[in-house]
Amino acid sequence: MSYQNPYESGNPYSDAYEMRGYNNQDGGSNGNNFRGQGLESSGGGNDFVQFMNGISGINAQLDKYSQLINQIDVFQKRLLTEVNEEQEIQLRKQLDVFASQASDLQYQLKDEIKNAQRQALGDSSKEAQAENSRQRFLKLIQDYRITEANYREENKDQAKRQYKVIQPEATDDEVEAAISDVGGQQIFSQALLNANRRGEAKTALAEVQARHQELLKLEKTMAELTQLFNDMEHLVIEQQEQIEVIDKQVEEAQQDVEQGVGHTNKAVKSARRARKNKIRCILILIVVFIIVVVAVVVPLVTRSR
Repeated sequence: MSYQNPYESGNPYSDAYEMRGYNNQDGGSNGNNFRGQGLESSGGGNDFVQFMNGISGINAQLDKYSQLINQIDVFQKRLLTEVNEEQEIQLRKQLDVFASQASDLQYQLKDEIKNAQRQALGDSSKEAQAENSRQRFLKLIQDYRITEANYREENKDQAKRQYKVIQPEATDDEVEAAISDVGGQQIFSQALLNANRRGEAKTALAEVQARHQELLKLEKTMAELTQLFNDMEHLVIEQQEQIEVIDKQVEEAQQDVEQGVGHTNKAVKSARRARKNKIRCILILIVVFIIVVVAVVVPLVTRSR
């Protein structure tokens, strides 16, 4: 990304003032239906409209996140070329503000996209919209990781050059040890003993210590971004697991219905068999009754004659 020389405009921090409203502006978040919500849906004909309003809110937040990443990149490059100590301090402060805003926003986006995907379950149109937001967020996270990785390498290179000023004969391993040492005192003690190079050594020590602190912050940010990226990738697996649970519940319910129908059919068949048996019993009783009547009446009639 290109950037302007801070000395050209007279106010190298003008971009900072444009970005200060990030924590105060809602950016359409008032219409975001996914903040802090679960699986509930309002239902009715307005459900899809409300869902899309929420997606629009997420996209607005993604725009902010993208702009913050660009500003972080610009200010990092300015900081690498800044020679004025006072302006360097101001640049670092503003860079910390941008990084803090990006951190807050990215975790907010994580929750909102997660809720959007939950609400989209079972609706292919909603699922596509939520997935688009997730994919865009993943790309922005990756862009941020690349920005931080590039800045880390530039910081390391500058620290190495500073060390080479006072230790031109140092090996690569010695240089790496110098910029990795938290305090730097042990590494620079030999150079500080040399009176002719004392001033250079002190300056280099201060510079390397500043670079080291910057590297620590970068490592922390990159670790958070890596974890966030992994979380957002695994979000698809979580959603798939929820779908599988729902499918299983539907399947079990269907099986229960089928079993219920089976039991009903058995009951009907049993009732039919019972009715048939009852009819048979009645017929048998009638036949027996007729036989008894015949056996009793016929002899009586015969005798009377």
